[in-house]
Amino acid sequence: MPSTVLTVLKEIARLVPFLLSVFIYFALASQSSCPVWLRAFLKCLPILLLCAYILTLRMDLHTHSKAPKLLAGLLFSAVGDVLRSLSSQFHLLHGDSMFGLAHICYIWMFGLKPLNLLAGVFLLIIGTVYLLFLSRCLWEHQPLQWAAYIYIGLIGTMVWRASAGALFNHQWSWVKLFATVGGMLLVVSNFTYAVSAFCFPVYHSGVIAATYYVAQMLITLSAVYSESAVVKDRR
Repeated sequence: MPSTVLTVLKEIARLVPFLLSVFIYFALASQSSCPVWLRAFLKCLPILLLCAYILTLRMDLHTHSKAPKLLAGLLFSAVGDVLRSLSSQFHLLHGDSMFGLAHICYIWMFGLKPLNLLAGVFLLIIGTVYLLFLSRCLWEHQPLQWAAYIYIGLIGTMVWRASAGALFNHQWSWVKLFATVGGMLLVVSNFTYAVSAFCFPVYHSGVIAATYYVAQMLITLSAVYSESAVVKDRR
């Protein structure tokens, strides 16, 4: 038990820069006087610090199968954060494209085992309701409509693969639960963002950023810990 507590405290210490950057983002980026370039920098800084966290673990990127895919997904997310912060339709579309690439990296990282079709069907039902709700709003944004459908398909596939190890699965673990919760929180963040962008303003916009950062942190921890056990067994 003491060694477990020590391990947890050590990981929290490594995540302190990430947690501080999230706090700074909420403290400064919400100010109306904050310039766009600073807001964009503060938005992507926590994600870049998650990348730095992975590098501090000194994992061998050649033998650690998930780390390169995770890093790629985080970097695409950071670019997407910058583009979304610029608040124009052109940058919005390209920002969503970057997040789409991030989801592809996460799908690749989580893999197709276990398949867990029951979780897939359950999430497909939720995704269909999500799509029907947004379709009424997207009808007025024709250039973005089909891009939004593709994006919803990608993030839906991502959360299916993230949750396959724990959702309706008796052989779950805390690491798999991290992936499941992280994937679902990413959906909550994106859904809230889409409603705010295309339907009606969401005044508690902090929900978007809070769920987004927690999701990225949990996905990162799930990938790092699930693979580290495999590496130790191989040794």
